[in-house]
Amino acid sequence: MKIEFMYYDKASCSRCKATDESIQKALHTLKSAIEGTGGKITLKETKLPESKMHLSPSILINGKDIESIVNKKKRMESNKCSDCCKMVGHPVKCRTFRYKGRTYNYISKGMIVAAIRMSKE
Repeated sequence: MKIEFMYYDKASCSRCKATDESIQKALHTLKSAIEGTGGKITLKETKLPESKMHLSPSILINGKDIESIVNKKKRMESNKCSDCCKMVGHPVKCRTFRYKGRTYNYISKGMIVAAIRMSKE
């Protein structure tokens, strides 16, 4: 299974930082289950240029966006990201995510675990 984490800035953006922490926790949670079935997960991190920061943060699992896996959504939602606005000096909207009836400014561990499990089926 191939996971790609796309982000603008993990050092200064709280959304990117929180998503990075969620990925690490999700992979730690699933590690023994994955290794027990002989499976393997590879994690690739891609730093996005400013021109694509509206896609940040994003996770692709085997090339599919996490929201299309978990929520069957094709359209991305976003809102103002104050951290990125400060970095680039102008208004910026970054991604938001719906999971179990709640909107998040980052990708939660639960959403990542669910997407990985759904991708294995």
